[in-house]
Amino acid sequence: MPVNEEEERYFAELDAEKRAGLRKKMAKEAADLEEKRKIAAATGGDVEVADRIKALGFDGDSARIFDLMPLVHVAWADGKIQRGERAKLLELLESRGIEKGSEAFTTMESMLEQRPDDAFMRETLAALRDVVGAKDGGAQSIVDLCIEVAASSGGLLGLGIGSTVGDEEKQKIGEIAAMLGDSAAAEVKKQFS
Repeated sequence: MPVNEEEERYFAELDAEKRAGLRKKMAKEAADLEEKRKIAAATGGDVEVADRIKALGFDGDSARIFDLMPLVHVAWADGKIQRGERAKLLELLESRGIEKGSEAFTTMESMLEQRPDDAFMRETLAALRDVVGAKDGGAQSIVDLCIEVAASSGGLLGLGIGSTVGDEEKQKIGEIAAMLGDSAAAEVKKQFS
């Protein structure tokens, strides 16, 4: 075989390998982008924030509970989860069509069994602030849910649910509102003053 034919074959094989590698890389990038789009759709954020949300462990089905993270913070505000708070959070999951045993449901249950650390709490709130930043009333609706969860802290007492909001919970709700924005913080001050 003449040298130029060997060279041509070598470069043809090299070119085919490069094309295959490029196709593989493009397929991976497309799959990554699709996953980010799914996270963005589930959390109401955008593709840029989706990276941060995924890095916090909220990918796949668990992205559907990301906006409920402030409620986990409030439920743990006094260092323990009350039955009413737990029941309220799990009720919220079910009202969203999140079934028992699903990834999202078990993720929430594990956070109600063991308190996430402070750094994780701060990171989730910072990412959530970016998610709700562009939404009118988004921050306020989260704060309303925080107050609702805190109001169930008395636990399931016979016929009803307790309606007390403790000082630790008020402080935590205030911190969350401050993280989410001025209008939410102002609303919380009105409700608790």
